[in-house]
Amino acid sequence: MQSKILAMILLLSLDAQASEPVPMEDWYKADLSWQIPAEEITELLAGDKSFLALKRSAFTAQVKGTILFIPDWSQHASSPKYLNLLRKEFNDYGWDTLAIAVPDAPFNDDITSLEKYREQLQQRIEVAMTSAMTENSTVIVVAQGSSAAFISQLYADKKLQEPQSLILLEAYLPAAEQQRSLPLAIAKQQVPTLDLMQEQGNQQVAAQWRLRKQLARQQQKLLYRQREINGLIAQAETQQRVFKEIYGWLSYQGY
Repeated sequence: MQSKILAMILLLSLDAQASEPVPMEDWYKADLSWQIPAEEITELLAGDKSFLALKRSAFTAQVKGTILFIPDWSQHASSPKYLNLLRKEFNDYGWDTLAIAVPDAPFNDDITSLEKYREQLQQRIEVAMTSAMTENSTVIVVAQGSSAAFISQLYADKKLQEPQSLILLEAYLPAAEQQRSLPLAIAKQQVPTLDLMQEQGNQQVAAQWRLRKQLARQQQKLLYRQREINGLIAQAETQQRVFKEIYGWLSYQGY
């Protein structure tokens, strides 16, 4: 109840300050405080800024590890675009889950703005990885959209500690120049990678789909699998298909 009251106070405060730009992240935080049980909500600290994280424990005696969920920059930590289902479903299969909020998307998609955003995202992922590894040595990363693309670049550049496995959900970048370099970044990072594409999703992903596989072969990326997901994201069957693809991928790796 206390968290609900705090959320109401925050929403009223944000409304009172409507003349000033309100970070979308703050709106998401207030909204999720109403929707998510208080015991799942925590905060992590990156530099001098705290950010929301949603934490759930496995419902099994033996825990396989932690799955870290990173939404697209237009989505929140409990996004209905797969993440909300996945962060709950995997608890029944031996996984702790941790979903984090990402910084607000930059207003411009120029290289300078994107680089600044990538640095902020990197800092949050480092903190989240450290938090996850205090409880489990095995960490799987599931990242979506632009976040998935930035993370692939960071792994390729050796700027982030690698997880045991990486799942990309519609990885793309808005800037054409960076998007052209993405297939090589995915191929160069040697994290075992499941690359998922929505059948009726982002056209930039579809345009580079074959190239990603070709470059993965060229760069001798040993564990790389592509899967195309049919159906609409909002459909329960589609969401379950994504869960089964990820579960099958992790089972193939022995988890």
